[in-house]
Amino acid sequence: MDMEDVPAALQARLGLDGSRALLELLDRSHQEARADVIIACTERFERRLVEEVSTLRVQLAHVESSLRQETSDLGASLRGEIAAQGASLRGEMADLRGSLRGEMAELRATLREDIAGVRVDLLKWSFLFWVGQALAVAGMLGVALRVLR
Repeated sequence: MDMEDVPAALQARLGLDGSRALLELLDRSHQEARADVIIACTERFERRLVEEVSTLRVQLAHVESSLRQETSDLGASLRGEIAAQGASLRGEMADLRGSLRGEMAELRATLREDIAGVRVDLLKWSFLFWVGQALAVAGMLGVALRVLR
């Protein structure tokens, strides 16, 4: 504040030194009040900031907890699905194995029947060959005996 701000009646009553002292007192008072207001505002701001930060921390903890739970649930769900798929795959493999064994048994039986048929044919033709050979030998002996007689 300046000296012009002090009313003339007050200046006349206090005098020049008194007016200056009053202005200095008012300036100090104003500065102290201003400092007190700044401190109070700063403290309120800090308190509010701490409250907001703690609220955010609580919210983050809840979100983290919920994410962990969801991740755990998804992991369990995936494990269950994988186990179900594995069991299904094992079942299909067992069915295929049984089917393959059945087909192999059928092929084996068919092969045995074919081999048995070939064996019978072979014995039949061998017997015919032996009979033919025996008749040929008998015929040659018969010719030899007629010639020798």
